[in-house]
Amino acid sequence: MESLNQAISPEQAIHQRIELYGALRFSVDYADSDVSKSEADTSSLLSDGDVSVSSNTSMIGFRGMIPINDRYRAIWQYEQQVDLDDTDAGDVWTTRDSFLGLDSPYGVFLIGRVNTPFKNMGVAYLGYFNTTVGDSHAILGAASNSTGRLDLLGSNALTWRYSSGRLSMQAQFAADQAGSIRQVDDNDRASYSAWVRWRPGPLDLNAAWIKYAEYGGIDEVEAYRASAKYSVGGVTVGALYENIDTDGATLVGLDRPAYGVQLEYNILPRWTTVAQWNHAEESDIGNDEADQYSAALFHSINRQLLVYVAYTMTRNDGNAAYRGVDYAHGDHLGTLPGRNPQAISVGAQLKF
Repeated sequence: MESLNQAISPEQAIHQRIELYGALRFSVDYADSDVSKSEADTSSLLSDGDVSVSSNTSMIGFRGMIPINDRYRAIWQYEQQVDLDDTDAGDVWTTRDSFLGLDSPYGVFLIGRVNTPFKNMGVAYLGYFNTTVGDSHAILGAASNSTGRLDLLGSNALTWRYSSGRLSMQAQFAADQAGSIRQVDDNDRASYSAWVRWRPGPLDLNAAWIKYAEYGGIDEVEAYRASAKYSVGGVTVGALYENIDTDGATLVGLDRPAYGVQLEYNILPRWTTVAQWNHAEESDIGNDEADQYSAALFHSINRQLLVYVAYTMTRNDGNAAYRGVDYAHGDHLGTLPGRNPQAISVGAQLKF
């Protein structure tokens, strides 16, 4: 009876140690969609050249662990993005990885709202460019006509993660990616994803796959990507390839291969410079190839505080409208077909 009372009256539950963690990521940016003032007035994602303050993907979270025995423990997490530069009605709990899970000798089993393995692989590849204007997802996993992106959270998800030595794996079934609050999950809108990572010595090899039964409630989408990184001395060289295949004409801007290369160089102790090039091939829309060029300099003041300056430009062919800044930066920078958006940013990231 005591356990039942604690379950239905959580304020009376036995309290365990809770870990508070987070990251503050502020930057001052200059962003230009390569449009006129009158064109910029037609959309909040367009800019004719403005100075902007962004909190990027600043976040806060709570997590904890309750031992079951020597081999098993229950784990939980609530994580939330916070837009500290302005108010946002979307700032509600569980906008980021949030779950109840079991940590066992056979892996970690999670139930909740969790990044797809496909997305996690993309984040692992982009490295230093994560949460900056140079976020690689302006090209990777994106559509040439800005009709969607594939690197998402898995909603209503069952997730398994396993690691043994140099090998790690993730798999996920998201029962309803279209959302089903207070409704039975509709498995016709499910997604399936997996990621395998092998890190033998200086190599970091990755492969990931995802399938949406109905992406956005529209058409089936299937994609895979593979990457490799090699580190020697203070230099790391990386390359990635992805291919996206869709059914129907609505999501045709997603149906194309893309690839890129990345270079990381530790020029001095605690000083690192990075550069990347990403390219999206032409889809059936035609004349919608694009290239993203980014470079940044980072200085690690200590283990918690990082400062940087970053620049990025996206060059679009006549029918392409890949964004200049997307996803993790916070302040997105859109554009119009055939334009070349760009942004420069000075920022700091503080982890606690």
